[in-house]
Amino acid sequence: MAKSTGGWAQAVYLGVMFPALVVGGYLLGGVAGRWLGWGDAAAFGGGALGAVLAFVELFRWAARKDVE
Repeated sequence: MAKSTGGWAQAVYLGVMFPALVVGGYLLGGVAGRWLGWGDAAAFGGGALGAVLAFVELFRWAARKDVE
C-alpha cells in the first residue's frame, strides 16, 4: 500500500483479507475434496492453509509497517 494510505484503510484491508483467506481456503478445499473424493478433510485442510496464509500476510504487513 502507498505510504499516504491512512490507518483506517489498512485496518479494513486486514479485516477483510484475514477472514477472506480462511473462507476461501475452506471453500477451495471443499471443492477439491469433492473432486478427489476426500470429503470434508480437504475442506478443513484448506481452511487451515488459509489461516496460515492469513497469518503470513499479517506478519508481512507488520514487517512493512516496521520499515516505514
